[in-house]
Amino acid sequence: MAMLVGSSSCGKTRACWEAVQSLADGWRLWHPFDPTRPEAALADIQNVGPRTVVWLNEAQHYLLPSTGSLGERVVAGLRALLQDQARRPILVLGTVWPEYWATLTALPKAGAPDVHEQARKLLAGTNISVPSSFSAADLAAIRRGEVRDRRLLYAAKRAADGQVTQYLAGAPALLERYHNAPPGARAVLEAAMDARRLGNGLAIPRLLLAAAAPGYLTDQEWDQSSDDWFEEALAYTAQPCHGARGALTRIKPRPGQEAFETPHYRLADYLEQHGRNSRANKAVPTELWEAAFVHAHDEDLFAFGRSARARHADHLRFVLKAAQAGDHAAAWEAAEELHKSGRLPQALVLYQRASGGAAFAVARRKAAALLQKLGRTDEAVDEYKKAAAQGHLSSVHAVVDLMLSQDQVAAAAAWIKQLAEQTDLDILDTAIALLKRAEYEIDIIRWLCDLADKGRPGALGRAASLMQQAGRSEEAAVWLTRLANNGFLGAELLVAEVLEEDGLVGEAIEWYQRAAKSGYPSARSALARLAVQGRPDAVQ
Repeated sequence: MAMLVGSSSCGKTRACWEAVQSLADGWRLWHPFDPTRPEAALADIQNVGPRTVVWLNEAQHYLLPSTGSLGERVVAGLRALLQDQARRPILVLGTVWPEYWATLTALPKAGAPDVHEQARKLLAGTNISVPSSFSAADLAAIRRGEVRDRRLLYAAKRAADGQVTQYLAGAPALLERYHNAPPGARAVLEAAMDARRLGNGLAIPRLLLAAAAPGYLTDQEWDQSSDDWFEEALAYTAQPCHGARGALTRIKPRPGQEAFETPHYRLADYLEQHGRNSRANKAVPTELWEAAFVHAHDEDLFAFGRSARARHADHLRFVLKAAQAGDHAAAWEAAEELHKSGRLPQALVLYQRASGGAAFAVARRKAAALLQKLGRTDEAVDEYKKAAAQGHLSSVHAVVDLMLSQDQVAAAAAWIKQLAEQTDLDILDTAIALLKRAEYEIDIIRWLCDLADKGRPGALGRAASLMQQAGRSEEAAVWLTRLANNGFLGAELLVAEVLEEDGLVGEAIEWYQRAAKSGYPSARSALARLAVQGRPDAVQ
């Protein structure tokens, strides 16, 4: 997998295209895009076979959709594809802007859900940085004729600051068209720029532009505008620039593709990036916020809310609307804010809504804590149990504490026994203690042996320890030896420890040596200790 990271129009996509030309015959290219990019990827990724290039141009549209966990599901599918031996060889090629790369690879803040954990693991080590301009050496080579493509020479002579690929993509012409635009067209373009930088997806609703653009006109410009000013503005922005796509163009679905109910428009990438830089500190008209709240797609509302918060605008309404539409991240953020302001019942509802996301087990834990604070203990126990089932360790202890405070020892023991059988949480010591306290009718050693046979981490050592405590060391050694001879991970070391504790040092040394060969550092340490104690057969 390779992810090319660079600014707009710097040549990322062309570099990927040139790279795939060198692949041998028999390779094919898969570009999922219909009905939406992430939905298309999820629908068919399991059908991808060997010798396939997975083409993720503008990868943020696959990996960063905000609704639910769609992006993380795409990431999980890609990781499974790359790890599937039966489908190799596979090449995943993608492009992404630096700001999106930073979002996907950033570590979460302390206590916050890790919503991009899968993406961070997928992208580790895949970054290829693409410079935004040709170097002086590159330009000199082009001028010396070392590159035969005359278009490059033409562009190199005319491009500012070595930005040859931007020139070829029509970037200067786009900027010129924006700067020379009549007021109505300029207003529409700036509304589109702000919509994109504040949270709107690639497709901008016409209704949003129509409602927002008047806020970018002065009173005089508004008074002098014609009745058809908005249509005239769209016609101006749609005109091609030196053969490249216009500044703002209507999205036209192909036959068979899902179409929007109302017209949508796409802003040229280079103008989008220009807007992010040139308008970063510009005030946002009220009309844009209102238009976004009414007309933006549900999946874009949370991003608008975060942008509003950073600009001290009314952000909570965006976040609440996104949460109601099913955005788990928005539900979490709204719950946190309502909790801090003391609106506990409303926060509780949103924590519970957020807990439906795979990365938001902590939200269920917060919901349980709120229920406990509100005196709804039985409901709190149920929520803690759900959080525990999602892998939240502290919730296990919260359940046990609450149940024990109500003298529900047997019920607590039965629950934690079942949880230990269904998860790999580090709760075996707590389970053993509870089962003993409840005088639960179960052979704890037999239960641990069964768990160990099924591969439950930690069960092997605890079973052996309890056998020794019960005076069943010989039985423990026989059982562990059988497991060790069958290649059971960790059994060799435990056999050695049991034998040494029973005084069978010679046999223990043989097992320590086997464990040392298997790579256990503690086995080598034990052999060194025994050698120092005068056992020459322990010398490695």
